[in-house]
Amino acid sequence: MKLKSILTLLALVATMLTFTTLPAMAAPCSQFGVAGDYGYSFSGFVATPTGTFVPAAGAGRITFDRHGNVTGTQTRSLAGSALDETFSGSYTVNADCTGSFTVVVQPDTRTSVVNLVWTDDTNGVSAVFTNPGFVIAVTARRLHPRN
Repeated sequence: MKLKSILTLLALVATMLTFTTLPAMAAPCSQFGVAGDYGYSFSGFVATPTGTFVPAAGAGRITFDRHGNVTGTQTRSLAGSALDETFSGSYTVNADCTGSFTVVVQPDTRTSVVNLVWTDDTNGVSAVFTNPGFVIAVTARRLHPRN
């Protein structure tokens, strides 16, 4: 009788553990699900202080961690002048795979705000800068894609 009770209890615990871990495993659009390294490129236009738009383009690497932090490096070209930059900040991700991040970019200490959507089972990203005077679109791919 004791053995049957123990086996029943173990089966119940195993079932509970299985069902409590399924939502986390089935939620690719979470900080856990999107965490990783991505390579990206961007292009568009940025307004100068006089209101003229000049071309901007760049490429880099961005890392989303499992705790809502984002860091990266990039080389950007603005009106033909290139500069290596680093950035760090925080991000959010929603259950529908949309999200945003805000970073401080160095060496010129500017803040960038970006809205994005993770695609292809979080292996891809499409994004757009939301800063006034920025018309920039971004495409990114996970450096180590998920199967």
